[in-house]
Amino acid sequence: MMKSVAALALVLSAANAACPNACSGHGTCNVNDVCECYQDWQSGDEAGGDCSDRTCAFDIAWADVPTAEDVAHGYAECSAKGVCNRKTGLCECFDGYTGDACKRTTCPNDCSGHGTCEYIGDAYGAVARDDAEVQAHDLLGDLWDAKKSRMCVCDPKWTDVDCSRRMCPKGVDVLDRSWGDSATCDGNWNEDVREVTELTIDDDAFAGSFALEYQDQYGAKYRTVGINTYATGNPTLAKDVENALNSLPDETVAVTVVDASTSGSITLEITFTGEQNPGDQHLLVALVDACTDGCQPNIAGMEGATIAITSVNGEGQLYECGRRGKCDYSSGICECFSGFTDESCGTQSALA
Repeated sequence: MMKSVAALALVLSAANAACPNACSGHGTCNVNDVCECYQDWQSGDEAGGDCSDRTCAFDIAWADVPTAEDVAHGYAECSAKGVCNRKTGLCECFDGYTGDACKRTTCPNDCSGHGTCEYIGDAYGAVARDDAEVQAHDLLGDLWDAKKSRMCVCDPKWTDVDCSRRMCPKGVDVLDRSWGDSATCDGNWNEDVREVTELTIDDDAFAGSFALEYQDQYGAKYRTVGINTYATGNPTLAKDVENALNSLPDETVAVTVVDASTSGSITLEITFTGEQNPGDQHLLVALVDACTDGCQPNIAGMEGATIAITSVNGEGQLYECGRRGKCDYSSGICECFSGFTDESCGTQSALA
């Protein structure tokens, strides 16, 4: 009889168990009157309690305490760059951070309306030059914040970290003859050589096409038309590349074949000779993925082929206002020094 009474008391005790606030309707009341909260609910900073508070979004922490050698940037609420509003479940990000978990940076001044705010993992290729020092710092590596940190990629002819300044015209220094013919004072706008070092078609029966992307000194990008290789090789490939590049704005190039093998490999040398092309250029980009119906440029693709592009530094250099004037960044107009004129101060109007 006593055992039956004890068992009944235990059943009644379990039936009358009550978790705090009945887990606020956001959890299950388990043994010992402990709430097991549903996903995205908690109490203060605890997982249990009365389940009355919301949990905010988590993402890779911007800064945290390393847990082992080279082990850091674990997941943190609001990415450790914001405070969770427990009533709304939304992160209140600190200045300079945004997103549902404060997981990305903002861009300065929203790029002033003259650029796009892009992840550094995407933007680096848009602004990168063929720069050995940059390569040495491994900035092209798989950075943990490649899809978190952002920067402004300015529209053509806009510059600065927030894209707030206009670019002025660029030109060679009209008095700089160190890279021309010193005997005749002939500055020849010389030569930034870009080589398509390998255009390898692995299968001689393969026919395809590719295009080239060129970025000018003002940040504008242009793509050529599709350039055919043909199954048996293209005997006019150098001329086709030359015509395609020369059809772009401000482009003047000469293309020659410097090596061609029977295996389908060909090397072209591309020499930039235009007045807007002295000095180091942005590295050309080969577009080899198929882009056909309704796509511009129309590219059949180069499956089974490789195109490697390297560069040799050119002589001369373009300078803001030809180094003979000062740029008015509000208007983008050069204010030439006395004795110089033209839009890039490239004409000497009087002996200096």
